[in-house]
Amino acid sequence: MSKREQVAGRLGLAKEGEDLVLTSSSLLASIGGPLGILEAVLPATAFSVTYGLSRSAIWAVSAAVGLSCIFILIRLFQRKSLMQALIGLGAVGLAAFLALRDGGQASDYFVPGFFTNAAYGSVLLVSVLIKRPILGYAGQFLFGLDHWRRDKPLRRKFQVITLIWVAFFSLRLLVQVPLYFADLVEQLALARAIMGAPAYAGLLALTWVLLRRIQQSKAVDYSSNSGGNTHG
Repeated sequence: MSKREQVAGRLGLAKEGEDLVLTSSSLLASIGGPLGILEAVLPATAFSVTYGLSRSAIWAVSAAVGLSCIFILIRLFQRKSLMQALIGLGAVGLAAFLALRDGGQASDYFVPGFFTNAAYGSVLLVSVLIKRPILGYAGQFLFGLDHWRRDKPLRRKFQVITLIWVAFFSLRLLVQVPLYFADLVEQLALARAIMGAPAYAGLLALTWVLLRRIQQSKAVDYSSNSGGNTHG
């Protein structure tokens, strides 16, 4: 698989001939398909419902971890990446440990997610600050815009799109961290579910629209310059 196809897949795009398009199926595939959505939503939902009924961290964590392990087994049965399954199992194990350790609380189950969002947001922000916005490389691989680092207006557009991603991960933290410190466990679980796969799919769709506009505007610029040179 080429670099272009890898980037396209991660952004929810499908290849049709030489063109890239955003379809419902390609977008669904980029967030793990139906299984990925269920995997993102159901454990947090089970955690919230179980905790609301039992007020027991053990039962809530057990419900969430049990579902997560089932999804991992399904991925293994479908011959998905073993590494991906092991990473998922490690993440679930860490979350369960934090919630059930001495002095832990139910909401600690969501702490690893805070660090994950902070890491992604920080890397993206640093890429903007050093004028190498990560979404610029997406434009380069997808549309051949190799000159974006030398073209300041174009680079600024990629910086804006990258900052949208920074805002996405930051918003997760701004909403969820206060709920964690307020010990609003059920609300935190609900926020985690809503701001997971559904919100991420929306981000991918918005990113594609913005990247496509950039690509189309540059195509018009190239056409205009070529026409000007021809008539000159």
